[in-house]
Amino acid sequence: MNVFTCNGCDYQSMTAKYVCPKCRQGKFETREVSSKGTVYSFTDIHIAPAEFAGIAPYTVALVQLDEANVKVTTRMALGVQIGDCVELDRIEDGAFLYKGV
Repeated sequence: MNVFTCNGCDYQSMTAKYVCPKCRQGKFETREVSSKGTVYSFTDIHIAPAEFAGIAPYTVALVQLDEANVKVTTRMALGVQIGDCVELDRIEDGAFLYKGV
């Protein structure tokens, strides 16, 4: 999994940026990190938007990566708890799908 790190202030992001939003001077460098992390927060979706109605119910979780100071928004099966150890299962239609470790 790629993380973008500012070479001026070490700000990290999951997305590439032209200008660092923190120091406004640095350039971003790509760094490969483990997809493993810890569930920081989550919500269960029982009534989903039309495009996701076929997969409901499901969980949307915010995962703090172990090797970077960034959080990733993910989709998971129901039953997750804050503090659970998780890892990337696959990327589907641009969405990160995580599973328990």
